[in-house]
Amino acid sequence: MSHVLSTYPLSLPYRTELEKRAGQQFEYLTVSDLRLRSSFLGMLGRLFALRGPEMRVAIEDESSRALLPILSLLAATTRARRLIVVEEDQTTRALGRFRAASGALHLAWESLLAAASMWRSQRRLRRLLEAPRIKAAIGPGGRVGYLNCNLWFGVKAGGSVGHISGVVNALTGLGHKVDFYTAGGRLLVNDKARLVQLKAPSILAMPFEKTYYRFDASCTRQIAHDFSRHIPAFIYQRMSIGNFTGVKLSRQFGIPLVIEYNGSEVWVARNWGRPLRYEKAGNDAEEVCLRHAHLIVTISDVLADELVSRGVERERIVVYPNCIDPAMFDPAAYPAADIEKLRAALGFDASHTLATFIGTFGQWHGSDILAQTIASMVKTHRELFEQGLRFVLVGDGLKMPIVREILSPPEVARYVRLTGLVPQREAPRYLAASNLVLSPHMANADGSKFFGSPTKLFEYLAMARGIVASDLDQLGQVLRPAVFVDKDGGVDSKQAAEAVAVLVPPGDVAALSHGIALLVRDEALRRQVGANARAVALSRYTWQHHVEAILEGLKRVSASRGA
Repeated sequence: MSHVLSTYPLSLPYRTELEKRAGQQFEYLTVSDLRLRSSFLGMLGRLFALRGPEMRVAIEDESSRALLPILSLLAATTRARRLIVVEEDQTTRALGRFRAASGALHLAWESLLAAASMWRSQRRLRRLLEAPRIKAAIGPGGRVGYLNCNLWFGVKAGGSVGHISGVVNALTGLGHKVDFYTAGGRLLVNDKARLVQLKAPSILAMPFEKTYYRFDASCTRQIAHDFSRHIPAFIYQRMSIGNFTGVKLSRQFGIPLVIEYNGSEVWVARNWGRPLRYEKAGNDAEEVCLRHAHLIVTISDVLADELVSRGVERERIVVYPNCIDPAMFDPAAYPAADIEKLRAALGFDASHTLATFIGTFGQWHGSDILAQTIASMVKTHRELFEQGLRFVLVGDGLKMPIVREILSPPEVARYVRLTGLVPQREAPRYLAASNLVLSPHMANADGSKFFGSPTKLFEYLAMARGIVASDLDQLGQVLRPAVFVDKDGGVDSKQAAEAVAVLVPPGDVAALSHGIALLVRDEALRRQVGANARAVALSRYTWQHHVEAILEGLKRVSASRGA
C-alpha cells in the first residue's frame, strides 16, 4: 500500500479529496505519533522498513510548510518507489531523493540560528526572573493587543480554536478594538478584529524546541513594530511553550499584561507526551510570564491553586471556565435538511440514535475508555444497537491507533463511524445531528487533580443534547445537578427535573455503558436534560461572561496597585 506522511493528523475533507484524486486509499503516518511511540532512531528504522509504490508528503496548510524539509528527509529514508509532495490545494509534484537530502543544509543553518536565539533567550529569562514587575496603567481607547504566539501546524481544530476566537470576538462585541497577532490564520475570529499575520519560520530547527525561542524573538520584533503605530491599552497573551513576547512588550511599552494560563505546557509534555528536551528553559519562560503578568486568567480552581503554589498572589488571578459562542452553538441554527444530509453522509438516517464524541483524542479525553465501552455494549446491550444505537467519534490524535484497534472487529465496527479531524466550524453540525453527546474524561495518571475545562463540555451544553460525562472535578461541578449512574446500573435520579447531564465515575466502562443506555432508552429524560443544559450555558457560560470577568479583574488589580 502507498503511504502519506504528515506532521499531524490530516482533516477528513483533505484526506477525502486526496484519495479521490489519487483513486486509491492510503496508510497514514504522522511524525507526532511516530515520535511518541519510539525514539528518533526507532522512527527512522520504522520508516526505512516501509515499502510501496508511493510515499506522499502532505502539506495541508501554509503554516506547515516550514516542516517540509524535515518531512522530505524522512520520506527519503523509506523504500517507496516514488516520493510526491501534496500541496494545500491538492496539487502534486515529484520529490527527488537528492533534492530531499539537500534540505539538510538549510536545516543545519536554521538550527545554528535557532541555537543562538535560544542562548540569548535563556540569558534574558534569567534576568527577568530577578526583575520586579513594572507598574503599568491601562491605556486610553480600549484597544487590545491579543497575542497568539503559538507555532501551530496542521488543521485548526479543537477547543483552543473556540477559546481564542471566543475571547477575541467577545472583546470586539463589548466595543474593544482588537489587533489579533497570530501565525495560525483568522480561525473563527470575526472581521471586526484586525488580523496581523505573524511570519512563522520558513524552516524548523533541530532539535525542534529551539525553534520556539527563535520564533519568540521574531514575534517580539514584528509586534513591537506594529505597536509603534497601534499601541494597545493592554496586552493579552495566550501562553505557549518558550514564548514570553508579552512580557518583553509590556516592559518596553509600559502596558499592562494579561496572561491566559491553561496549565503548564512543561507538565503536559512530561505527562501526556514526551518531556521537553529543554525543560528548564520552558519552565523559566512560564515563570517569567507568571511573574510579570499584571493579571492571570485561568479556567479552573485547580489551576488557580497551582498558580498560588507557584507564588502568584490571589488578587492577580481571575478564574472563569471555558465558554461558548451562543450563535454558533445554537441547535436552532441547523435545519432538519442539513442534519439529514450529514447523517446520510455518515451512513445513518432519522431512525438511528446517534451518540457522539468530539475531541483531539488526547491522554485525558477518555477516547480509549469510550472505545472499550462501545465494544462492551455490543455484547451487553445488543438490543439497543438493533433498535438503532450508533456511535460517531469525531477527531484524531494520540489515542486514535488504540481506538481503531479496539473498534476494528467487524461486529463492533459496523456500529461506529470514525470521521477523523473536521474543521472547528463544522463541530456544531455534528452535535446538531446527534441525540446524545459523550465526555468520558479521565483523571490524571500521576494522581494530581484534573485541571481542565474542556471547551467541548460547554458546546455540548449549548446544543441541548443529552450529556453523559465523567464526574471529575470541574466537569462534575459544571454538570450539576445531575442524574448519577454507578457501575451496577444504579440510578440516582432525585434531581432529574433540574439535571443537565448524566454523570458516571471516570474510567468506569460499566457505568459509562449504563449511563449511555439510560439516555438512549429514556427520550423524555434526554430532552429534559438537553433543555436544562442549554439554559445553563446561556445564563453562565458565554464568552461575554468570560471576558467581562477578565475586564473586571484588570480594573481591580489596576486600582489596588494605584496604576
